Amino acid sequence: MTHALNLTLPIKQDQETLKKLQQLEAIFPTMVQPKIEEALRKSKLVHFARVLVIDNKYIQVLTEYEGSHQEYTEFFRRELTPVFAAIFGLADNMPDVNDPNGFFNFAKDHNLRALGNTTGNSTDLEGKPAGWLFSAYNHKTVEQILAALDKA
Repeated sequence: MTHALNLTLPIKQDQETLKKLQQLEAIFPTMVQPKIEEALRKSKLVHFARVLVIDNKYIQVLTEYEGSHQEYTEFFRRELTPVFAAIFGLADNMPDVNDPNGFFNFAKDHNLRALGNTTGNSTDLEGKPAGWLFSAYNHKTVEQILAALDKA
């Protein structure tokens, strides 16, 4: 089952936080992005991923992924603790990224629901029907798609 993460955090607007945001943006392509990409490939759970900053007011982590929300969240919490500490640190009420439950609840509380209704029985992080997420692959898993590509 393919799920969407639309993690959206309002960025604190004080000078210190905005400076941290600039620092994150400066090192992202060379230091952060490779770590995220390595974890994504290792997971074999994620179809697409991106990190987006909107007008220096919001930062989003957007992914389409497979499997249990809890397992997905915990995998990336463990693999990318420093990355999420930097991203979550831009928002108010940052959880202890070493606390699996705090991390999951923070992600759940900041995951925006897409418009519409799921057509593939997907659920949000609370187990409720998710918003609409189109799948050109009829909700095939990452592993199924990779296996089919290997045969081609």
